[in-house]
Amino acid sequence: MKLFLIKLKMIEGLLLLVYFSYEDIRCRRISTYVLLAAYVTAALYLTFVRELAAWEYLAAGCVGVLFFFLSMAGESIGMGDSALIMLLGFLFGVRRQVLWVFLAVLFCALAAAVLLITRRVGRKSRLPFVPFLLAAFCVTLI
Repeated sequence: MKLFLIKLKMIEGLLLLVYFSYEDIRCRRISTYVLLAAYVTAALYLTFVRELAAWEYLAAGCVGVLFFFLSMAGESIGMGDSALIMLLGFLFGVRRQVLWVFLAVLFCALAAAVLLITRRVGRKSRLPFVPFLLAAFCVTLI
């Protein structure tokens, strides 16, 4: 049963990232209601399946709070992105969370460099971040 719930959690994470990527590209925002429903599901997972130590979930919360402060300070990353990063940490732990954020920032920087070199965007343009989180999630699944 525990293995089934862990696989279900991975599928849920993938589906959430696909949905939020579409929403981030299309509307430049993330649905608060879907995000809240995902937090409720994460709380249920943490209640029934605790696969990591408690400190990893606390550290994931700290990383999420750090991104909230960054989003409030400069708006270079949105509040929805911060909430999603925190959710991923609560679902999968701080190690995967930090890896995914690092890879997503790397992919975003590479894409921005290519788009700047080809003059498709300017320096003040904004790129949606969730698709890069989805790419990082998929790369680590392989």
